[in-house]
Amino acid sequence: MLRASKIHKTLRNKKNSLLTRLWFKMMFKKLGKNSCISAPFYPHNTENIEIGERVFIGTCARIEAHPVRPEDGHTVVTIGNRVVMGQNVTISGSTSLIIGDDVLIAGGSFISDNNHGTNPLGKPYLHQPIESSPTEIGPGVWLGQGVSVLAGSNIGERSIIGSGSVVTGTIPPFCIAAGVPARVLKQFCFNTNTWKRVESTAKIAVVSTQY
Repeated sequence: MLRASKIHKTLRNKKNSLLTRLWFKMMFKKLGKNSCISAPFYPHNTENIEIGERVFIGTCARIEAHPVRPEDGHTVVTIGNRVVMGQNVTISGSTSLIIGDDVLIAGGSFISDNNHGTNPLGKPYLHQPIESSPTEIGPGVWLGQGVSVLAGSNIGERSIIGSGSVVTGTIPPFCIAAGVPARVLKQFCFNTNTWKRVESTAKIAVVSTQY
């Protein structure tokens, strides 16, 4: 049983690596060296998407671009180096969605910089113009299982977002946040090298990213 499991894993990895080199690599504006995309994979408008080196994308991921100005051909979604995504991750960019280096994204997460219009007196929401606001996830961030990062959000370097949380604004660097909407619960203290509970947003310290 163990031998069969190892063989299955080896064959699966070789298949995904081959698909990435021979097919997926040709689709994107940029796909860095030693990156691996697992099939099945559901991309859209890949000419507006850049992916860095040594990135791993799990099965059933969807990475899509809906550029506001498609004629410009500019990069809408940028994924840094050494990013790891679990299964069923959805990333949707329209203007500027940036994921920094070394970000860990657990399965079932959703990241977007856009939304449909919300005028209840207008056309059905599906047909209203897309509204967009830049979204950025800093280097080394960890998104737990099923996290949603909505348009206009900014998550600082090395912060952790708890499973099932919804990020709707700014999370400072080196913080642990959770909830709907997500709020900061702890912040890393460099003086003691421990996580300290935050009682209110007013007590969040400005921390250096030099470590």
